[in-house]
Amino acid sequence: MKCYPLLQVQCNLNKEPLEIKYNNQLLQVASLLEYWQDTGCWWDGESEKAFYRLIFEDQSIREVFYDLAEEQWYLYKTYD
Repeated sequence: MKCYPLLQVQCNLNKEPLEIKYNNQLLQVASLLEYWQDTGCWWDGESEKAFYRLIFEDQSIREVFYDLAEEQWYLYKTYD
C-alpha cells in the first residue's frame, strides 16, 4: 500500500470527522461532501477503509480515510 500521511481526527457521535490535525495545523470541517467504504486491493491483504470527502473552513477540499483494521486515520488526497 502507498504511504499516506497519518492524521489526528476528532469525530462527532456518528464517527464523522469534525476536525483534523495535519502538519501541526488544526483544520475544522465545514461540511461532509461524500462518504463511502472501499476494500481496495483485498487480494493483496488491504483492509476495508471508510473514506470522507470534506470541505474545511479554509475552503480546502480533502479526502481522508479511516483504516478499519488499523483503527487509524490518513490523508488520502488534497484538491487544488
